[in-house]
Amino acid sequence: MCLAIPARVVAAGPGSKGRIDYLGTKINADLSLLEDVRVGDWVIIHAGFAIAKLDEAEARQTLEILRQMAEPDPSGTGPAAPKRHPSRRP
Repeated sequence: MCLAIPARVVAAGPGSKGRIDYLGTKINADLSLLEDVRVGDWVIIHAGFAIAKLDEAEARQTLEILRQMAEPDPSGTGPAAPKRHPSRRP
């Protein structure tokens, strides 16, 4: 399973390279798939590439949803196990 995560651009350049910050972790990323990416922009990062720009409200809402999904449920049994695709074996 793959997950694309919202991140804020903290440095752009040289060329198509940049540095992003998601939840306090700063990593290098490739910004070549998007036009006009600037420091302070929010982007969706997947496999080291910025694949979409989004506004700050969308980014924060998505991060909050991810945080909620990671929290244990109120019954104390932890997050729900992901459903497996019926045609795939464990």
